[in-house]
Amino acid sequence: MERIVRHITRHLNESDRTDIADFDTLIGDVRICVEFETYMDTVLLKTSEVLDRDWDLLDEDSAVLASRLKPVLEEYNRNHREAFAQAHHVISDRIF
Repeated sequence: MERIVRHITRHLNESDRTDIADFDTLIGDVRICVEFETYMDTVLLKTSEVLDRDWDLLDEDSAVLASRLKPVLEEYNRNHREAFAQAHHVISDRIF
């Protein structure tokens, strides 16, 4: 599961924040499907699914993935807000 979360975190960090593409890939023997949506300036988890070789949903693994992605998205959004606030302060300092 840690490997999957690392892949998704890398995907988030490499994506344009305003239009994050869905994550849909095979990792090991499972297919990982994650959809994001951006509301205001916050990236939210729309769906996260873990599918087996036959593309059957693995409910427990999907629930674990969603719970592991929650703190990742919270940190991602917090970092963006902090960077935005710092940029705003820098611009304000330059004006005055």
